[in-house]
Amino acid sequence: MTTTSPPPRPGWVKPLALAVLAAAGLGGGLYLANLSPTPAGPPPGPTEVPVHRFPLTAADAKDTLEAPVLTADPGGRLYLAWASRTADDERTLFLARSDDAGGRFDAPRVVARSGVFKSVAQMKGKAVTREVRMVPHLVAAGPAVHLAWIEALPDRSGVRALVAASADRGDTFGPPAQWHQGNGARATYTALAAGPDGTLLASWLDNRNKAQQCYAAVRKAGAPAFDPELPVHAGDDDKGVCPCCPTAALVGPDGTAFVAFRNLANGYRDIAVGVRKPGESAFTLHPVVPPAWAFNGCSHDGPSLARVGDTLHVAWMDARSGPPRCYHASARLTDLAFTARELNPIPTGTQGNAKLFADAAGTLHAVWEESVGAEPPADAGHRHEPATPTPGVGGRAVMVRSWPAGAAGFGEARAVRARPGAFQTRPAVTGTGGEVFVAWNELDETGKAVVVIRLGEPGAK
Repeated sequence: MTTTSPPPRPGWVKPLALAVLAAAGLGGGLYLANLSPTPAGPPPGPTEVPVHRFPLTAADAKDTLEAPVLTADPGGRLYLAWASRTADDERTLFLARSDDAGGRFDAPRVVARSGVFKSVAQMKGKAVTREVRMVPHLVAAGPAVHLAWIEALPDRSGVRALVAASADRGDTFGPPAQWHQGNGARATYTALAAGPDGTLLASWLDNRNKAQQCYAAVRKAGAPAFDPELPVHAGDDDKGVCPCCPTAALVGPDGTAFVAFRNLANGYRDIAVGVRKPGESAFTLHPVVPPAWAFNGCSHDGPSLARVGDTLHVAWMDARSGPPRCYHASARLTDLAFTARELNPIPTGTQGNAKLFADAAGTLHAVWEESVGAEPPADAGHRHEPATPTPGVGGRAVMVRSWPAGAAGFGEARAVRARPGAFQTRPAVTGTGGEVFVAWNELDETGKAVVVIRLGEPGAK
């Protein structure tokens, strides 16, 4: 196991102490960028899979929305990025790289720092304050690695979504470019994808028209800037889509742009995919399922997209049957008529935050989080933050299922690395050189950390 340790700070022991630290916000000190990873214990044995942990601050313990991201470049290098609350009015974006296919990671480096922007909205006559996170994204396209994030404007009057490129394996990044141009744009719930030729596709929600609407912008390979953004869907009667769920983006080999989001139509919050083929001036909308989930709330849980051959795959969460469950749907690109099913049917408990990755061999990998043991009662009302997990009360594990090329469907579901009493949330998945890697946030009695592991064979420790 590799651990990057923060400077000395108050102990993160016992559930009560953790709760106090989370409530206090920043009692845990800062995260420095020049610390080298140090081995924890002996090297892994021949059947063990290396596990890497990057500790977060005490203020991060109560954050349920930031998530780590992964990508791999054609040279087999693995990149990990995450954002952390490093001061009362500061978020910091970190990047770490593995040059040996996940054996070891270098010391995390600071790529960007941002102030904290707080938006205020009226909900049912009450003012609701929400902090905008950095929500990083990583994609590799040809010789470049692209890192995207959201940052507060210098005067804290709003936010902007940026992307920067590195041509030296993440050692340095060029000047960041803003991907949205419209007046009043406030990009949130973002996604970033790259096409095989280096084309970038960004998607997001923003409220420039006084409602959260879905937009997308393309930067053609070799172009210096993004083209003007296009609306993906303005919502029924231009009233917007589900306002608090991340979008997903994908670029096909022919340049077709796919953007998935949670729509809002007649009280139903179901996933839809906008499609724009090369040469077309607008996106066409394709519902993934018929109206299924009637809900007046904010799940903060968006879709994921992957493409295998001539088939488009979508994964998401909804609670049409009561408790939140993850679903998977697929459709031929020729008609986009989706067939949906539960990703991993379970008798009790909840699931969420499903992500998809298609490897070079055509195997589709799905990861998600799933409850372990008893859970605290869920609040079904309208809310703007998921409930903060409490160590010692239930737990969550990151799960995986894979659909090999040529197979009829997914294989057996299994936990990646479940730990009793730990909450594993917000997974990410990528692959390189035939290996698949999974990252997630993990909260336990010792604190919160970003965890990265190579996906071993069933039975690997």
